[in-house]
Amino acid sequence: MRLRNLSWRLKVPIAITTVILITEIVVTGLLVSRALSDSRRDLEYSADSLTTVLASSLRDPILRDDVWQGFEIIIKPMEARRSDNPLKAVVVLDATDAVFVSSEPKRIPISMQGSSLPAPLPKVASTKDVPDFTFVLGAGASGPELAAAKPVITDDGIRLGTVLLEFDGEMYAARVRSAIVNVALISVPGLLLLIPLGWYAGKRLAEPLAQIAQVLARVSHDPPDQVMKLLPPESGDELGQLSAQARIMLNGLARKSALEQEVMASDRLAAIGRVSAAIAHEINNPLGGMLNAIDTALKHGQPDALSKKTFGLLDRGIQQIRSTVEALLVEARLNSPQLSGQDWEDLLLLVQPNAIAQNTQLLWSVEPSTHGHMPLPAHEIRQLTLNLLLNAMAAAKQTDQDQAAVELTVAHTPGWLAIVVGNTGQALSAERIGQMFEPFVAADPSETQHRHGLGLWICWQIVQRMGGSIQVSSDAQWTRVSVSLPIEPTHTTG
Repeated sequence: MRLRNLSWRLKVPIAITTVILITEIVVTGLLVSRALSDSRRDLEYSADSLTTVLASSLRDPILRDDVWQGFEIIIKPMEARRSDNPLKAVVVLDATDAVFVSSEPKRIPISMQGSSLPAPLPKVASTKDVPDFTFVLGAGASGPELAAAKPVITDDGIRLGTVLLEFDGEMYAARVRSAIVNVALISVPGLLLLIPLGWYAGKRLAEPLAQIAQVLARVSHDPPDQVMKLLPPESGDELGQLSAQARIMLNGLARKSALEQEVMASDRLAAIGRVSAAIAHEINNPLGGMLNAIDTALKHGQPDALSKKTFGLLDRGIQQIRSTVEALLVEARLNSPQLSGQDWEDLLLLVQPNAIAQNTQLLWSVEPSTHGHMPLPAHEIRQLTLNLLLNAMAAAKQTDQDQAAVELTVAHTPGWLAIVVGNTGQALSAERIGQMFEPFVAADPSETQHRHGLGLWICWQIVQRMGGSIQVSSDAQWTRVSVSLPIEPTHTTG
């Protein structure tokens, strides 16, 4: 897998961990280099100080050729050194590069030529090339090789010989290793602490970015309002600004989705409007003829009381059909009588047989204050209420209850007429409620044979034209449609 394809939840911790490792390696390297430099400098400074003291003390013994005194002088620092001091031997050469005296006579005897001395002393043995002070640190076959040299010079500048110091390379190496170990003991625990902290901090830093990526990946699968809840909180940094922009985008998508739904609904309504307009125009003519026939029979015939009541019921029924046509023709303006108590009695007369046939309990509650004439179109109110009642009975019939119930409640409040139609049918989902007033939508999505119709859509059209509102609520006991109509309409159709 390529590094660029890794999640930022891995990239950021890896980057931080890498920086910590590199930083720790560089710091450790500098500390080790500093420890090596300090160790060499300390040894070189000690060698310079010792050779200076010995060169000054050995002038008289060399001039008087007093070997024993010279031996006493060079043996003192050997005896006084500490156990961790790498000083191994002190050798003094005369002007001919021969050994004048040595702290180890057996290994380096008197009169041995400087070129025959054990390594690395020959590198600093020549009095001709020895400057004021020479220090050599090199690599040998068995480890580091260290030596120092300083000429023995009289006050008038004559070279009498050379003081040589030999150091134990293994002991020096052990000292260096100890310094490195000390540095490691300081660096490694810090490294072991910083790496987990860096990894944790990296994951925390990358988590909001990964969260935004996961949220955006769900945009095409879940509703924008649900996706928006998963975004990290907004803040002033770049991730917070990215979250804010994502919220703006999701809000735009939500508005776009709602607009698309509205456009689709408008397209469906426009299509059904064109069809219904054509049908309504064809229905209007025979309706007018039937109304004229009823009017002629009432005016020129001699109907008895029962016939008059029947003709009245037919007239109101046909006027109701005509009101339905008016609902289909939004531009239509039909004169309608004012709403009265007789209209509620007619509705009860129409729906009561259906309730009895379906074994449905009909709960009818019409306030007395609504029995008088009200400035509302009777035909439209009758059509609206009848459609709601028929739908409520159809929904109540589908339950397994012994006796379903349908209710109608009509109440009059100042300036408003409230109509509530309810049934004890199955509870409706939020999705179903949102589609109730669209034309040609199944009354119950679970039905195998979907029922299509215009009843509820006509109800919605009537309420909208009258400037009212219609709401649906549903729970396990009741599903209710609540209609509020202004007694003085807020606008007219047209």
